[in-house]
Amino acid sequence: MVMIDREERDWLYLLSIVPGLGRKRIRSIYEMYGSFAEVISDWPTIEKQWRIPPKVSEQVREHIKEEKGRILVEQRNRSEVNYLCFLDETFPDKLRHIPDAPLTLYSKGDLTLLHQPAIGVVGSRRPTPYGRACCAHLVKELSNQGLVIISGLAQGIDGEAHRAALQAEGKTVGVLGCGIDQIYPTGHRALYRKIESLGLLVSEYPHGTLPLPGLFPERNRIISGLSLGILVVEGAEKSGSLVTADCALEQGRDVFAVPGSIFSSVSTGPHNLIKQGAKLVTSSKDVLEEWSHLLPSFTGNHPGSEAVKQLNEQEKAVLTALSYEGIHVDELTVQVSPDLQIVLHRSLLHLEAKGMIVSLPGGYFARR
Repeated sequence: MVMIDREERDWLYLLSIVPGLGRKRIRSIYEMYGSFAEVISDWPTIEKQWRIPPKVSEQVREHIKEEKGRILVEQRNRSEVNYLCFLDETFPDKLRHIPDAPLTLYSKGDLTLLHQPAIGVVGSRRPTPYGRACCAHLVKELSNQGLVIISGLAQGIDGEAHRAALQAEGKTVGVLGCGIDQIYPTGHRALYRKIESLGLLVSEYPHGTLPLPGLFPERNRIISGLSLGILVVEGAEKSGSLVTADCALEQGRDVFAVPGSIFSSVSTGPHNLIKQGAKLVTSSKDVLEEWSHLLPSFTGNHPGSEAVKQLNEQEKAVLTALSYEGIHVDELTVQVSPDLQIVLHRSLLHLEAKGMIVSLPGGYFARR
């Protein structure tokens, strides 16, 4: 086969976008040859020895043709998506040595976030108001202490974690279980755009990869791989958040879990993790004290106390009446004094705008 002068990272790219070839097979072939150029030059032998399906091998042969390969690489270079591979110096070291490490990463946004201290936050796709309030409260404090918040942009706790980080003017990374050109779930389109603008979106899958169920457990190893540890906020006994926790343990990362009600099915996952040795978390300090050597800004003081001092007396009184679990506005109205009832709705709006509380579905409000 006539060889074309092309960078190793580009040969990898051309192989990685072939449907059905797969990163595990590509990695195994590369480890045998030690060079993608050598792999390409000996492809007729490889397709026989590795029993590559004919349709897959046909696409490889098409991609490695000089004209077709040039077009594909140029299209990639012209796109707004950044391409990274394990051959690049800027590829995050945290991912290089995890089991089944990704070969490629496609991203939009601030690439420096891949190299900053981060925590993965995962949990139920159908969280309770308590779970949402816990997530928002903890993420705000963790963000304020300089941790990047990493999650999977899914419904529920994932979305809550991203939104809370952005609201706290912190940084967040969304790891997708599909191509970076796919927005899933579609209801997170605005959140996707905001993370793209203010944070970072990452996927190991090439353009056009649909959000198939089997890809989401795979992407969980990247959430934990980019993180110092994983915080689990609600999750059933068998759920994706526990898969992420398992990945974290396999990778030698810390695992934290937020306790919940013993009567709630979504508390089963975190409670089982705590029984198995995960650190129980009741405040951000439980996480931060583990990594104080990596976070110079961490003093052990309660985060957000300065923001409370800036509130007026009415707002402080309303904030005091709220809990982290959430309370319905009607119940809150009964609890506060008559003079506060008059300004309650205005105070709630101001507190929410200042990021001190969160509005939950059904007329509930909770402290962040």
